[in-house]
Amino acid sequence: MGFPGTVRNDYPCPAPPPHPRAPGFPGGLGWLRRYWALMRAAWLVDLQYRPAILIWVLLGVAQPLVMLSVWWNLAGEGTVGGYGQGEFARYFFALMLVDQLTLAWDVWYVDRWIREGELNFRLVRPLDPIHEALADNLAYKAGTASLLVLVWLGVAVFWPAVRLPFEPWQWAGAVPAVVLAAGIRFFVSYTHGLLAFWMTRGTGLFELHHGVSLFLAGRVAPLELLPPWAGLVAGGLWFRSMLAFPVEVLTGGVGGWEAYVEGLAIQGFWLAVWWGAYRLAWTRGTRRYEGVGG
Repeated sequence: MGFPGTVRNDYPCPAPPPHPRAPGFPGGLGWLRRYWALMRAAWLVDLQYRPAILIWVLLGVAQPLVMLSVWWNLAGEGTVGGYGQGEFARYFFALMLVDQLTLAWDVWYVDRWIREGELNFRLVRPLDPIHEALADNLAYKAGTASLLVLVWLGVAVFWPAVRLPFEPWQWAGAVPAVVLAAGIRFFVSYTHGLLAFWMTRGTGLFELHHGVSLFLAGRVAPLELLPPWAGLVAGGLWFRSMLAFPVEVLTGGVGGWEAYVEGLAIQGFWLAVWWGAYRLAWTRGTRRYEGVGG
């Protein structure tokens, strides 16, 4: 018993709850709940920007349609590099779908977080900021890709040229190819955003990367129509893995089981490379980060 006015500090205190990053913190369903909460928050934000999201989707659809019209006219009644009008239609409609499913825009957010100090409050959260970006990606794609699939199915009813061969193994094989491609594009985008730790703007290099990918990822034309040296560069780097390969799987352009497995292995390799680049940029960048604002 202490003197009046004093406070005893010898009472037993319960141990503090474990930090979410500490070993042994419950995972599994706990992570699912966290991601569901993050995705729900992202959905609520997206609902406030419905016209803007519709414009983004239309812009994503416009580029493949423009290129389809170009190659459709060039092919005419014949073929270009083995592609006729029907092959071009299937390729660019598949490209449209895969592009929406693998789209990554996080470079713009991460760059702004670092430059304007919005990373400050995210650093004190018990969850790494990358999970917020991942959940935002999943929420956006769940809505836009579903809409695009419905539009595609409606067009396919009246335009048989865009119908893809209905082979169960082909659609099942496209799933891991699309997931790996989405992972590569996500880490490419996120890592470029982290360059803002060292540069005035990290988006400049990403815009250059995006310009190169128009050709080497198969956006402008199937890779078979590029000069041989460009095809070698696209296959030797990550560009084919991030878009063209899953499109080829969907359209039946992958030559056999061995080529498919090899393509997945290359995708896995580049995903590991870009994940390593993200970890390196994040750990070194946060050590020198001196954000003001937020």
